[in-house]
Amino acid sequence: MTATPRSRRLRTLAAALVTTAALSLTACQTGTADATGAVDSTRPPAPAAEAGTPAAEAEQEEAAPGKEAEKEAGAPGKEATQVADRKAATKTTSCTAKGTKVTVTDAPRPINHLLIKATNTSDTTCHLYYAPYLRFDQAQSAVPFIEESKPQAVVTLAPGESGYAGVLTSTPDGSHPYDATSLTLYYAARSGQGSTGAPSHPALPFDSVRVDSSNAVTYWQTSAADALMW
Repeated sequence: MTATPRSRRLRTLAAALVTTAALSLTACQTGTADATGAVDSTRPPAPAAEAGTPAAEAEQEEAAPGKEAEKEAGAPGKEATQVADRKAATKTTSCTAKGTKVTVTDAPRPINHLLIKATNTSDTTCHLYYAPYLRFDQAQSAVPFIEESKPQAVVTLAPGESGYAGVLTSTPDGSHPYDATSLTLYYAARSGQGSTGAPSHPALPFDSVRVDSSNAVTYWQTSAADALMW
């Protein structure tokens, strides 16, 4: 049967439609491009990174660079606060009557000795410089220091800690004895010239204490045992 011109055109149009459909199907198939740019449909597509895997974490880090910058920007402020806190914690001052509690007890050994205990009741570390200036009753001069008792370092009291000083009240060789009924304690200034702060008036362990010209006091010590060595 001889094809007419009309039938030939219809066959040609149908063939063109089939070719177009085949090309569209090829373009829609998922594949992987090789080095030449051609798509190889035999290779599976690269899988997406699953949540929680190293690859996913790396993608999240790359996608959020601003977070690290924020951390770095906040670091100097935090460091400055820590430095200020350390400075506040290490602040020190001279011990005074206002920030300490002073007690006086009778020492069983050696005889004729009193033990002075100064406890830091403040929230700041303080220093006990030299020895306490003591006056029994209305004495015109302070009790002499025992120079041999001078420690190698200044006694430092953290909050709650205590320092000690031993007082020799009298000896058989002393002169001008009398019975003292009160005691006044002054804290030595850092310069060693005079006292600092208001005086303290600790109670004596008895109604009166026999005192004579041999009366003397040690430098501040870190323990009661050291304070009673002289």
